[in-house]
Amino acid sequence: MPEIVNFGRNVHFTPGEYHEPADEQALLEILSRHAAAKIRVIGSLHAWSDAVVTPGCLLNMKRFQSIEIRQIEGQAFVTAGAGCQVKQLLAALQQRGLTLPSVGLISEQTIAGATATGTHGSGKHSLAHYLSAVRVACFAGENGAAAIVDIEEGDDLRAARCSLGCLGVVVAVTLPCVPQYQVAEKATACNNLAEVLALEERSPLQQFFLFPHAWKYYAQERAQVNEPKSWSEPLYRAYWFLGIDIGLHLLVKTAAAWLKSPRMIRFLFRSLIPLFLFTRWRVVGRSDQMLIMEHELFRHLELEAFVPDRNLPMATELVRVIVQQADGSQGDAPEEWMRRFAEAGLAEKFAALKGTFVHHYPICIRKVLQDDTLISMASGEEAAWYAISFITYVQPRDRFFAMATFLAEALALYCEGRIHWGKWFPFDAQQVARCYPQAEKFLEITRRYDPCGVFRNDFVEKVLPRAAS
Repeated sequence: MPEIVNFGRNVHFTPGEYHEPADEQALLEILSRHAAAKIRVIGSLHAWSDAVVTPGCLLNMKRFQSIEIRQIEGQAFVTAGAGCQVKQLLAALQQRGLTLPSVGLISEQTIAGATATGTHGSGKHSLAHYLSAVRVACFAGENGAAAIVDIEEGDDLRAARCSLGCLGVVVAVTLPCVPQYQVAEKATACNNLAEVLALEERSPLQQFFLFPHAWKYYAQERAQVNEPKSWSEPLYRAYWFLGIDIGLHLLVKTAAAWLKSPRMIRFLFRSLIPLFLFTRWRVVGRSDQMLIMEHELFRHLELEAFVPDRNLPMATELVRVIVQQADGSQGDAPEEWMRRFAEAGLAEKFAALKGTFVHHYPICIRKVLQDDTLISMASGEEAAWYAISFITYVQPRDRFFAMATFLAEALALYCEGRIHWGKWFPFDAQQVARCYPQAEKFLEITRRYDPCGVFRNDFVEKVLPRAAS
């Protein structure tokens, strides 16, 4: 049996069995044979958590790539097979003048994997929020037999939208489409967070970056517009691909991974990279081209933390304190934060970070609207969340893990932070329980679809143990 390795090469495992079912009948037969064993499903492997790991049976749904577009009462809907990649789905919709209601930064994931972990873009809900139906192979048949179930409403649907694979094997998902639209984009330099957030009224789809070491913000302003494509759009796409997707990442890898030069890293963010951001260049292009980056070109590892919008100012202040402590550029940390760390018993961990890791990638921040799900990162009563992303290109990663673990713990403690299910995930069950008040309801629903825990692996048992309910 070949070893399975994820994109980031931080997850390695060898399943006991590996299957690629060709159709629903073959899938049900596999489930029936493994009703007393363990089953997990593989997507594109573009995730960093252990959600896919299993010593048991591993399923690859890559043969389930059907795409069906239909009209229901004047609204276009698409039903896509679980193994269909987001980029394939976008291409098929474009042929009909349509697109997805939310487009994430990367399009390599399968649609089932993207929704099951809460993948999101910026300025809208996560992709999972829009699912109107989820078709699942599970053990909800008579006497717990394997069966295909269509989940279309209520809390069951909210659980199935972002399920971590705990209800069963997703066969297909259905979601509404929207007419293809144009997006205007430009870069804007900002001195502080308030200036960035003030841009949201005119650029609701924007994402923005906090540059470490310079501690300045750069907004990638984005807004839906009713304008034709700019004549310079092909040139802009070439500039972005060669200058940012490739050039920026080569500079970062050279400084951080190959030369291991803190001085060069600081120079990049304080002086060099800002020269390549053309703040007067406004471009209009098609949404699925403007909203996606080629982030998969260079191998990396990522932690992403979500905080409620009201806590974003404190979160960005906390991020700066921790990153500066780790890179050793900070003298004494602010007295208020030192007091808070001491009261929480974190003072020694914070002190141990001093001078251990120089962060070497822009900190990306994206707004995600409230999801109608039970356990996606933007679920709950908050109107909006901000996802704060930390990426490393350096190996070994032990020092990044130490900083990222402290970041995750501190953001959870002080800013109600949640960690993306598909990114590197340092939380345990106790921390998860504090984050997700509807986790108990989610677990109750999973028991009906998977009464014997066939679809639960060690990762799920660690973060969502059944005993917690």
